[in-house]
Amino acid sequence: MKTRSPLIVANWKLNGGTDLICTSVASFLRQKFRVQIGIAPPYVYISNMANFLRNSQIMVGSQNVSKFESGAFTGETSAQMLKEVGCQFCLIGHSERRQVFLENNASCHTKVASTLAAGLMPIICIGENAQQHELGLTKHILYRQLQESLLGQNIKNKQIAIAYEPIWAIGSGKAATPESVQDVHEYIFNELCTIFDEESAKNIRIIYGGSVNKNNAAQLLAMPNVDGLLVGGASLDPEHFSEICALANQITPEVEFNS
Repeated sequence: MKTRSPLIVANWKLNGGTDLICTSVASFLRQKFRVQIGIAPPYVYISNMANFLRNSQIMVGSQNVSKFESGAFTGETSAQMLKEVGCQFCLIGHSERRQVFLENNASCHTKVASTLAAGLMPIICIGENAQQHELGLTKHILYRQLQESLLGQNIKNKQIAIAYEPIWAIGSGKAATPESVQDVHEYIFNELCTIFDEESAKNIRIIYGGSVNKNNAAQLLAMPNVDGLLVGGASLDPEHFSEICALANQITPEVEFNS
């Protein structure tokens, strides 16, 4: 039986607005969940979302965070600033940040450290592209991403999560099979045991992202090492995302989880 509470995260990317905030909030405030749910809207809506959800169990997070704490860095937002406006978690190293904005493992390492220091939960995104997948390099790529992002991080008494998001599956409608996701997640868990220790690794949730929807959510969550989901396009439909959360809730036993 799983001992890590499932984590379901919505990544709105460069989408959404006040209408989506209102409909999303309305859909969640009517429901009770045993799973942990987070929503990462665009920067400009974080404060509004945090305000609307202040009396709920839903977390609000950021899609990115600066590697700088302060200074002459126009357009950047620090982890401490995000904390002050109500953020509880940050996505770090999403494939689109890596591909479009050329972020690398070194910058992810710095961002993880600053996020942890601010008391926020980092969700470190890792994954291989289509060519790497076809060449059988998936675990080699993940090894480097994990080692270079996490080695030396102080995670004692901290919440942290890993999001495996195969780049070839994101937005393609071609989600990885539950069995292949389980295999990769098991590998990630074993690497976390090496980077930290087994006890620490057991408290790190490993979630899956890549064309997640209500039709494949339950199968993915049924896998032993799948501790949650990172939902992209489907999260822009409040009803659809609520269904995914409800599915996760249904398969989550009424027990006390370690978060």
